Amino acid sequence: MSEKKFSQQQDTEDSQAGMDTFFADAPVTVSENPEKKGLSKNIRTLIAAVAALVILGGALTAVLLLNPGPEEETDSVDVSSLANQLLDDEDKAILLNDESADDLTEIQISNTDQFRVYQMADKTEDTDAVYTIEGYESIPLDKDYLSTLVKNASSLSADQLIEENPEDLAKYGLSTPAADVVMHYRDGTDFAFSVGSVSPMDSTKTYCAVNGSVYLIKTSLMANYQKNINFFFSTVILEKPADDQYPIVESLRVQRKNLDYDLYMEYAYENVEDTSVGGTAATHVLREPVFAYLNVEKSSDITNGMFGLTAAEIAAIHPSEEEIENAGLNDPFCTVTMSCDDGNTYVLKFGNTYTTASGSTAYYTLLEGTDILYGVADTRAVWTTVQPGDITSANIFGTYVWNIARLDVTAGDEKLAFAGQGTNQDDYIVTKNGQECDTERFRLFYKFLLYIYGEELFLDMELPDHAPDAEVHLATQNGREDYTISFYRLSGLTSMIAVDGVPTYKIRSSCVDTVLHNIEIFDNPDEDFIMTWQ
Repeated sequence: MSEKKFSQQQDTEDSQAGMDTFFADAPVTVSENPEKKGLSKNIRTLIAAVAALVILGGALTAVLLLNPGPEEETDSVDVSSLANQLLDDEDKAILLNDESADDLTEIQISNTDQFRVYQMADKTEDTDAVYTIEGYESIPLDKDYLSTLVKNASSLSADQLIEENPEDLAKYGLSTPAADVVMHYRDGTDFAFSVGSVSPMDSTKTYCAVNGSVYLIKTSLMANYQKNINFFFSTVILEKPADDQYPIVESLRVQRKNLDYDLYMEYAYENVEDTSVGGTAATHVLREPVFAYLNVEKSSDITNGMFGLTAAEIAAIHPSEEEIENAGLNDPFCTVTMSCDDGNTYVLKFGNTYTTASGSTAYYTLLEGTDILYGVADTRAVWTTVQPGDITSANIFGTYVWNIARLDVTAGDEKLAFAGQGTNQDDYIVTKNGQECDTERFRLFYKFLLYIYGEELFLDMELPDHAPDAEVHLATQNGREDYTISFYRLSGLTSMIAVDGVPTYKIRSSCVDTVLHNIEIFDNPDEDFIMTWQ
């Protein structure tokens, strides 16, 4: 169990008023010497410590014999008696319920809520038994929290018997118990108990009533029986699959009221294959509003963040139409649609923001096809604020050089038509304008193109009226990539890059000057290409 869940399990709820106890409902087995099932971890640790003391004591005795000093009285520890006392303390555990959790069929819980947990599927060789809450079978439940209800009071022992048939239940918090519980087992046995207050002498122990007597039981075992029903609903909106079952997110579309365009991303199979130098590490590319490569570190929460998304709280179970409308989800502010290669499509909607009980800001959120209204922290609702420039890479070209089939370069009257074939540096053959071409010279020229990056995204510009100063058309051998990059000079200092006729980036005009220079000197092998324009 996680540290978080363990600490939550230690919490206790305020006692509720007006509730009956189950003192006479179930038998209890009290045994001073129950059947041993092995010593507890604490006892084993203490006995090990005692054994260490025995060894240390023997060593000390030998030293004293070799170095006798003045006789004086000393206190001695009877190690054997100490070990026996530890064993006696272990034997004093009082067995209250000897039924196994594997045989539990249902639990009736009455605290601030009243609900019934029952076994929906039996245990098999490969899986544990599956439990759910009556009336909430379609709602995702927290399996770890639910399992504590099944296991904590099965095979239950008390640490101490406090009082048999007490007249004053109030001093134990049992006149109005924090929870009343009845557990039903497959053999027809029922085990009933009431949870009272935490011991004022020891917060790790809680008063509980079983069969008319009051016992002290570990608080950690009793805590979750006092939780209301909402505590057991899972706040994970969409489970994160196991690594070997993780689907490919083939596309993701973000639609938002405060944007005039959609953000649309696609899985780039080409880029995944191109893991060598010259490719891009991101598995997805931006297709709308412009084409751009994505920065893998900045974009993964957008493309894949729906898996494992966890809400800050659950706002409503089975929300009514009025609740959905009040949450702004009948006309959502943001809609995210994720399509995967396993055939599943998920639609996540974000409505109005609100302030949670803890004072943080959250979005009302609904996953289409479910019946839960979540509150997702604004810091986790990354799709509600993302801008294209937040997730894009500045790279203009991203294709691996040995994948290029055609590279057509035009600058005024200068035309370079490259055609390539091969898979690596050893077997790749390239021609220029139909003639044999030096492969290394071609690689260095393309390396310069890879160094070009956009300095600022253009999202609302139009193409200039004049022809581009330079243009590069690229197509890959497998046909998956086919695009044209155009360079337009806008002024003496500023130029534009368009991708397939769509204005995309602003760059300095010195970049265009360098492109033109490198095209001009391509046939002069004695002159090195300029790789930077800054």
